[in-house]
Amino acid sequence: MKIKIPNYLLELDEKEYIKKGSDSIRVYHIGYIIKKIYSELKEFKSIEIIENESKRCHQTYSGWILERGGTSIQDLYRILQYWKVTCKKTDKDLENLWEEIYSISNYFGCVNGKRVKLPKYLDNQLSYLLGVIMGDGHLANPNKSYDRLTSYNSELRITDGHKETFVKLSKIFEELFGYKPKIYSELSKTNKPFYRFVIRSKPIHRFLMNICQIPTGKKYDKTDIPKIIKDSPLEIQKSFIVGFFDADGCLRLHREKFPMVTISQLNPQILYSIIEVSKMLNIKWSGPYRSNHPRNKGYQIKITNKENLERFLKEFPSLNPIKIKQSGILWKMLNPRLISPSKWMVIEGGEQKTKETLSRDTSKVQKL
Repeated sequence: MKIKIPNYLLELDEKEYIKKGSDSIRVYHIGYIIKKIYSELKEFKSIEIIENESKRCHQTYSGWILERGGTSIQDLYRILQYWKVTCKKTDKDLENLWEEIYSISNYFGCVNGKRVKLPKYLDNQLSYLLGVIMGDGHLANPNKSYDRLTSYNSELRITDGHKETFVKLSKIFEELFGYKPKIYSELSKTNKPFYRFVIRSKPIHRFLMNICQIPTGKKYDKTDIPKIIKDSPLEIQKSFIVGFFDADGCLRLHREKFPMVTISQLNPQILYSIIEVSKMLNIKWSGPYRSNHPRNKGYQIKITNKENLERFLKEFPSLNPIKIKQSGILWKMLNPRLISPSKWMVIEGGEQKTKETLSRDTSKVQKL
């Protein structure tokens, strides 16, 4: 399922965030449209007057037409407005040409930045990624620079304890944005490995912030299902929740034998939203209620009922490799033939814990 996203070019290059020339988002491969506009302008006025009134020299127009570099979206829209007045065009003429530019604009960038694709449709894949970012991601505050040379912080980080998570996410990024992030590994303060994407792209950052409504900076008090998702069909909302659950949800065994699904958050707002979407699928959550777990302070919702668990696993199938394995075990546990807790413990910890478990002697594994 996919829904066309309305023309977002001006939102992408919002004036508020253009602090330097390099901060302007540029669009590529529209030289023939600039040539058409420039040719029509010359039918009404001389080159000298056009340059003076539009405040753009002949070399600038020539560079845009020959596609030597991208065209600033704000500059392009100002030229279109000038073209409308000069060539006696209507509002509808301008709107149609602006829509044509949007439809053919596949690549975006900025000065000295990588060219990337940006989605024109909201589909299940993009919705899933937004859910992951809302859970495990951090979209930088654009007004807080990360170095002395850059006025705009365009950083996106996604962090997780399992490398397998990023193998899947990397493919999604490549398909949506034509961009393959590098996977970085680090050690936590407790000497445990974790992995992350660190992406610096102004077009991607601006798209996520302005079009997809992902909050920037600290988001614990702003975490909710974005409006663009809430206004979409149920299937799109489900994909967002799957992404959020893959990031912040938990499939586990209570007392090492009772299957359970939980989601914990400092701010309960998104939990209430997930409950509302789930109601449409006849899935009932318990909570939100205060969590006393030392690692999950805040609020928590959970599912322990067999019927609700089965319905959750069916309606919200995970894309995360670790949770796919965990879901498979839960399905078996929900049936009469139970699986041993030792197998659950191997899967629960992912690749690293699997190695640790297998390295123990057989007798210890059987005692888990």
